[in-house]
Amino acid sequence: MKKLLLISGLLFTLFAIVVYLSPALRHKISAALPNSINQQLEAINPDTVLNKTPALYKWKDKTGKWIVSDTLPGDDTPYETLRYNRNTNVVPSK
Repeated sequence: MKKLLLISGLLFTLFAIVVYLSPALRHKISAALPNSINQQLEAINPDTVLNKTPALYKWKDKTGKWIVSDTLPGDDTPYETLRYNRNTNVVPSK
């Protein structure tokens, strides 16, 4: 039984490597999937998700307090642009 699991795992890994390295095969598999699945898979791509996410800006105010906002600071305050993934679970710190 262990040998069967090992062999099937190796075959699956080999198949995954071939699909990953072969753009033509990936295209054929993608074309065979329904549109709803293709859209969900596209949403998983980090580049796609990050490009659709609005930027946040982080800076310190005059009192040294950190401010994070979706609007730029009004004056010449140095700021940092932040990008985040909306699908990531964010737990606030205490």
